[in-house]
Amino acid sequence: MSYVSTNETAVSQRSKRPAKTVALILMAILMMGLLAACGDKGEAGDAIQQSSETGTEQNTDQTAENPVVDESVKGTPDAMTGDWAFLCRIIRTDSDDMQYESVYSCRDTDAPDSEIHIRKEDEKFLADYKFAFYEANTMLYGAELQYKQNPEYEGMKDAAWCMEATDPFAEKIPGNEYYRFFITDEDRLVVFKDYYNDPEDEYYYHYTYMDIYLRKGSPQFDDPENICYLDTVTVSNATELLNSIRNNRRIILKAGEYNFSAVSDKDVTNSMLKSEYGAYEVQDAYNLCLEAEDGADVQFCIEDPYMPVVSFECGRNIKLSGITAGHKVEPGYCSGSVLRFDNVSGIDIDSCNLYGCGTYGLEASYCYDINVTNTDIYECTYGLVSLIGSGDTLFENCTLRDSKDLSMITLESVYNINFENCEFRNNVSDAFDGVYFVQLGEYDSATFKKCSFVNNRFNAFSNYEVTMEDCTSDNNHAGFSDMLNSSVKETVPDKESILENYKITLQKQQDIESKLQSDSFMSQPTLNNLASEEYEMWDTLLNRIWSYLGGTLEESEMEALRTEQKNWIRDKEAKMKAAGEENGGGTMQPMLEYGTGADETRKRVEELITQFIDSEFVATINT
Repeated sequence: MSYVSTNETAVSQRSKRPAKTVALILMAILMMGLLAACGDKGEAGDAIQQSSETGTEQNTDQTAENPVVDESVKGTPDAMTGDWAFLCRIIRTDSDDMQYESVYSCRDTDAPDSEIHIRKEDEKFLADYKFAFYEANTMLYGAELQYKQNPEYEGMKDAAWCMEATDPFAEKIPGNEYYRFFITDEDRLVVFKDYYNDPEDEYYYHYTYMDIYLRKGSPQFDDPENICYLDTVTVSNATELLNSIRNNRRIILKAGEYNFSAVSDKDVTNSMLKSEYGAYEVQDAYNLCLEAEDGADVQFCIEDPYMPVVSFECGRNIKLSGITAGHKVEPGYCSGSVLRFDNVSGIDIDSCNLYGCGTYGLEASYCYDINVTNTDIYECTYGLVSLIGSGDTLFENCTLRDSKDLSMITLESVYNINFENCEFRNNVSDAFDGVYFVQLGEYDSATFKKCSFVNNRFNAFSNYEVTMEDCTSDNNHAGFSDMLNSSVKETVPDKESILENYKITLQKQQDIESKLQSDSFMSQPTLNNLASEEYEMWDTLLNRIWSYLGGTLEESEMEALRTEQKNWIRDKEAKMKAAGEENGGGTMQPMLEYGTGADETRKRVEELITQFIDSEFVATINT
């Protein structure tokens, strides 16, 4: 038995990361449903004995194109033999005062690179294991798997048996020593690895890494949209829905009204939810789909006009399909949106109806990869859409109508915002002077392609220039038709203005630091505001640089940079959240989060300037 690691230091460091930097929530119900794997204990014990007696070398019949497992070896270690490809990683952490979960799936741009080959030689089961993820790169060759009956492992309490491989790089702390291999009834290979810190350390933590694999060539890999869902459940009321929300799950919604205000908090036992004033916020959700049953009329609503109907904070790959959502109140003014997303990447809204009196049909802050298709947004009291600090967003084949008063589309610190084949009709943006149909930040832009504008009223369409391609107009504000089909675009900033803006932003940074040094008795709200100002000014400059690069780089270069940028954004968000939690939240949390965000964004600004604009400028200015 031999082991090789290409990065032993990274392997050992993984177990030392502070627990509060990992965002995770325990999912025992999903785990039990997914991994009710090994059947009755007695049957499994007989099976392993029978396998050993027959001396079967390898009872699998599989190819990369059509992996098939011999029925005679199911429930035995022989069923594990073969080549396995990575499906997803679920990381759970249990620290002194919190439990969290995060998920990475093979469909993610930053997915781990992992595969396993298990073979049987001379009655021994051997595994070749590779797992590369960010800085950690673990490789085991010829690791011997030892059969263990009745493992009584926390993550698989009902498992009859498992196979264990010793981790040669683990710290000598009980619990860290093994990789544990299980196989499920659905023919999935599941590998667990635990990391505990030294019991003498000030802060206790316990990580559990759960990696799930499918056989190479599995037809499930041909369905990337649905491969991330490990199970599907059906619900028929609001309480069932709230308690069923789990990562890696598709939830099918029966027809009916789902009134979240009518749900009693004592009936909701889901730790992924935060309850406030009769509304529920889903936190740290990964690979979650809420989908109306075919032909079902599904109505989401709340009775509080001041809260969003559905809210998600932090997560990745959230899909809503076939749902009607709105506030169940008399028409008037609300201060809660219909759908609200904060720090979520990968949002898919399809064939939904989002109605007021919500402030906006869709409100998103610091969200990316948003796709809204075949959706009707209507009767909102502030506007239709609000996007802040967000990007890579497409509205396609949508109707946005019958809303009034303020800006219909509010965009601040955004990039790559597109509306295609959408209809805007019967909207009013004229509550007072200075209200625009499209409200943009100074360096923001939006593109409207093949959109129709019918019977909309506004003082002015936008405060900054937008792109209008093949759009049509009927009975709108006077002069609006002159904008159409002119392909008017925001002027792309030039190199000199980017560098000048960097110097201005750097001076503002120094001014803020001077304020902090001159007044050591600032109130916490003032400190929070200064940190927010610092973060916003670097984020604004970053978006201006992004606009410049989009107008100067080749598309192939820009596409590669987009992928890099998405990974950077996720890392930045994770660092901001970890910083905010470092002192247990409280009034300092905004300052810690914004301060970290400002530092990370400044570094990114300087990297992009140095790499693409002027290789010596930043170093020269800061000397």
